[in-house]
Amino acid sequence: MTLPPQTPAQAAQALYAILPHAMTQAALEEYGIDAAPEQAQQITRELLSVNLYWVQSALQMVLTKTASERVLLALREHLRSVWETDLGLNGQDVQGYFEEAEERRHTYDLIVQEGGAPVAVFTECAGILESAWALRAEDRSKALALFIDLVPVDEIGEVLEGSDLGKT
Repeated sequence: MTLPPQTPAQAAQALYAILPHAMTQAALEEYGIDAAPEQAQQITRELLSVNLYWVQSALQMVLTKTASERVLLALREHLRSVWETDLGLNGQDVQGYFEEAEERRHTYDLIVQEGGAPVAVFTECAGILESAWALRAEDRSKALALFIDLVPVDEIGEVLEGSDLGKT
């Protein structure tokens, strides 16, 4: 059994390890989604945004505000370091992405506050991709399957269980 993370950097590494990385055209084809490289990058960004939303929600539920912010900062720093390699987001503005992800977080948060389940958030993600021309309307259900498979909501909470980072 793996020991629970004891530092923000360890927590960030453990969280990153369970998150999906670059969505390649081949990986998307496994879900029946035909995407150009630019569309695959947009899907990667949206998948990362929704994963960061669930990470931030779990951090806020389990840890103090200060500890939560430290873990999130460490995770963002790690994401910056792997932006072009693991995430395959060459040529994409990382700072602009984090601003976009924060906007998404507010959108997703409203859905959850109104009683929406994770699938409602995933439906919003698919809609965002469709409106950005990264996903065809007929592929919406395929994108939902992708989000359900690749957003480890339960595992995110499990990573933080037992950590000594500053409980709420």
